[in-house]
Amino acid sequence: MRLETAIGKLRGSGHKLTPQRLTILEAVAEEQHQSMADIRNRCPRVGMVTVYRTLNLLSELGIIRRIELGDGPRYELATGCHHHLICEGCGNVVEFERCPLDRERLPEAQGFEVSSHSLEIYGLCSACR
Repeated sequence: MRLETAIGKLRGSGHKLTPQRLTILEAVAEEQHQSMADIRNRCPRVGMVTVYRTLNLLSELGIIRRIELGDGPRYELATGCHHHLICEGCGNVVEFERCPLDRERLPEAQGFEVSSHSLEIYGLCSACR
């Protein structure tokens, strides 16, 4: 999702685009897999409570994705599909593009339409085995 799309989705949901929300959105858009500390460092003039509340709102709206990569929550702009291999030994995170899910077997046939998903696979990388 591009920043402009994220802004449109926020406004389209009936929420205001405040300067603080824009600053947080811009910070999240700069890099994937950011921790709360990373985002706070990019938004030094925005209060901590505002950052937490805004990240929760943006997550609820599907604008950003909160993911668990083994070392606390990380945040990124939501995209259609996002996949990670996470080493439980060293914490290295590798993204991969090819989706291993068989959409034919998902519960869409039962009235569920998938708009996006995130997949985290945990294990040990070759260096940690």
